[in-house]
Amino acid sequence: MKAAATILAVSVTIAGLTGCTSNNDATPSTSGTAASSAAPTTAASVGPTSTPTDGLSDGTDIPTARSADAMSAAAAVTVAEKLMTAFARPNVDATTWINGLYPYLTQQAGSAYAGTDPAKVPVNKITGPGAVVEGATQYALLVKIPTNIGDYVVSLTRKAPTDPWLAERVIPPTR
Repeated sequence: MKAAATILAVSVTIAGLTGCTSNNDATPSTSGTAASSAAPTTAASVGPTSTPTDGLSDGTDIPTARSADAMSAAAAVTVAEKLMTAFARPNVDATTWINGLYPYLTQQAGSAYAGTDPAKVPVNKITGPGAVVEGATQYALLVKIPTNIGDYVVSLTRKAPTDPWLAERVIPPTR
């Protein structure tokens, strides 16, 4: 029975570490591992009520996405307005058009919009300031930009709150 509990504890520890990156500064915990000099771990001590020894959360303290603060939202609006200003240029050549967009796009969006014929872009004027759409978080938000053909929506994202906002998609007005 003790051997089975030890194998279970080692299996749980290995399973928990499978997706982790190495951390040379980490010191292994002696509780719940086969190398422990303490008393053998029992199956009852391995569970969500025990303190995780693998550095992972047991699910009780999962962070929630916070809403974007005013400064962050303003930065997103600025990026969306600059992007739409560069986007709303149907009279430029394709290379000039896409090069004007690249600084504001994610890599995926840059690939998606490359090859677009700007002459087929129906918008040619931004008519007012952008506004963040309700539901924005510190990692993703939408900005509505009024144009001469209706409101475009720019989907912006970032991987960390300190990263710059980049556009994933430019969504034309619905007709």
